[in-house]
Amino acid sequence: MISHKQLLTLLIGAALGAGGWLYRGQHSFGQGSASTEDLVNQLRLAQEDIELLSQENASLRSLAQGGGEVSVPQEMISKVEKDYGLKFISNPIVHRVAGEELGYRIEAAMESRLGPQGMDDRQEAYQRIGWLRSDDKLLDQLVAVRSVGAVSWFDEQVGEGWVTHKFDLKNIPDQAAMLRLLVRILLNQHFPPTASYPGDDAARAREALHAGAASGAESRFLADNARGIGFMPMNDNGAAERLMLSLPPFIQGLTLFPVVSGRALADTLYVKGDSVLSDALRNPPQSTYQIAFPAEKARVGMLELPKLDDEIYLTESAGYLGLRLWLEDIGDVGMAEDVAREWLRDGYALFADGETSSGLIWEIEFQNEIACEQFTAEANQRINAMKQLVKDRFFGVKRISEKRVRFVNVTSTDTLAELLKK
Repeated sequence: MISHKQLLTLLIGAALGAGGWLYRGQHSFGQGSASTEDLVNQLRLAQEDIELLSQENASLRSLAQGGGEVSVPQEMISKVEKDYGLKFISNPIVHRVAGEELGYRIEAAMESRLGPQGMDDRQEAYQRIGWLRSDDKLLDQLVAVRSVGAVSWFDEQVGEGWVTHKFDLKNIPDQAAMLRLLVRILLNQHFPPTASYPGDDAARAREALHAGAASGAESRFLADNARGIGFMPMNDNGAAERLMLSLPPFIQGLTLFPVVSGRALADTLYVKGDSVLSDALRNPPQSTYQIAFPAEKARVGMLELPKLDDEIYLTESAGYLGLRLWLEDIGDVGMAEDVAREWLRDGYALFADGETSSGLIWEIEFQNEIACEQFTAEANQRINAMKQLVKDRFFGVKRISEKRVRFVNVTSTDTLAELLKK
């Protein structure tokens, strides 16, 4: 395989060769050996070749030097500041990186945010709940959905942007991607994430609002340009679309929530004025329920789970979004929305169950008895399906009050009986 340095040398040589060819074309034109029209076309093609080679040369030189920073146009900085009524606290930083390296940076950022065991515990918990299939790999899939086909990515951990070697500010879609990055950087500077991790549901809510605001800015930019030129070719995202279709519904739902529900809320706040959006960002929603139903009274808080004698690996909340996606996987989207809308609060725990395995308990409290009853019925159907796929585990569902239900997935009948009698 040709190294970056070797390829860089070849491209420089090709550029010089094209320049010499251009000179010979000009000299022949002076000798009258070709028609004016042919030589004009040749000159145009040569100039295009040289420009393309120059771009490739710049990209490879950047990669050979470790990427480097991308110069952010001042007019784009000014536009973002004006649109959101905020000033950058420090100059926005956007790095360039090879496309194949982007995934590694995303992976490192995720693991840093959740801790060394955080992603592994979630992988196991999500499989016990039923969000993931036995062969799904949570970290790999989350990284892939953010990196495959992407030309940009925002690193919330450090508040900086990244673009791949394919990024070119001459392309309108890439300009829109830069604008999206600048919005994320600006909002992150003024409304940074909490020092300690707030929990999955709260983190998803904050991400939805910030990413939704950036997605709205990107869409408005593309729409303005489309109106100006009548038609605008988009970047080819075929690989990303194929990947999305291959992912479990849960990962698809997590990915789409910011660009659908998050953007819907952010756009509504944006049209009301930058001060309204800033107030919402300053006091961000603490649950995905607040993103989906901002006009409703806030619903947050973890349920107190029964005392467990075994070691607890992870305690989290599925939230409105997790509950809806769990129900949607059964197949009835309308039912899933109706029941999830009555979510009040929940909590689950992944705990040691036996010497080499884990168990999971998940409790949900609803606003009314009807939703609790319907969830219980759906959960029993889900359990029957899970029993067909997993032979060495035991499942149970129990209504422990009129509005509260418990789901259990464990390795022994003794553990099952103990958790269902409490």
